[in-house]
Amino acid sequence: MTTPESPAAGTAAAADGAELAAALESSGVAGRIITPVHDVYRKARMLSEGRPSALMGLRHLLPVEMSEVMDALARLSGRPFPREGNTDDLSWVQPELVVEQAVKAGARLAQACVRGEKVLFGTGHPAGPIDLYMRLAKAMTLRGAEVLEFAEAEPFEMDEGLRRHHIRYVGRVACVCSGGDLVHCHQARPMEYLLDTGPHPDLVVGDHGFAGAALARGAGAVAIVDTNDPALVLAWARGLPVCPILCDDNRTPISYLPLARFLVSRLPPLAPAPEH
Repeated sequence: MTTPESPAAGTAAAADGAELAAALESSGVAGRIITPVHDVYRKARMLSEGRPSALMGLRHLLPVEMSEVMDALARLSGRPFPREGNTDDLSWVQPELVVEQAVKAGARLAQACVRGEKVLFGTGHPAGPIDLYMRLAKAMTLRGAEVLEFAEAEPFEMDEGLRRHHIRYVGRVACVCSGGDLVHCHQARPMEYLLDTGPHPDLVVGDHGFAGAALARGAGAVAIVDTNDPALVLAWARGLPVCPILCDDNRTPISYLPLARFLVSRLPPLAPAPEH
């Protein structure tokens, strides 16, 4: 019998990790990703200046120097970033480090299942990792987590003077909707609206302002984080309860399938069906 502590289990885990690292690099989710270095510096500067569009709800982490953000990003990515003047360079994320981050994230997700925690899934990337979140939401529901859905279709103002938006759930994942369209969104306001409206989650799984606003209100987070999401990188560096998975956060949904399968494999086994 193979146990989690046995050499055979350790070898299998290492093989699974190597396979995931290769798959992530092949699909462009890790390795050399298309996020430009100049945009990473631009967003880090915006964060240091306290611009709301870069804060993702984490204003309480200010003040911050750009050097702190870039140092933290180098630790997460496994390589120092080129100097700011190298505007043609693309970001690099060490695939093996992404696997290590996925292991930690999987452990937190498993803990939520065992504890029966309230979990909310939310994304500002309805054309990116949403399939990953959908698969996790289904798997965690079957394993004891309470996946939340509330306040759907209720209008809220994103910013003063702008048109109203609402939350729409796609496969149990909260997305931001304007009219009939799902929108790409970095802001914290949708998650802040949910936190003001319904039950407080123990854990939020998602990205951008969904993760940032949750952390600002004391919830934990498992977050897909791109190199140009400096607020979430800073949250990790400052010790907030976030398990980041640093990668390109806007590839095609199928690109995240190996990561989804890996994370589901870290969850508790399904209970056997009752005998009739």
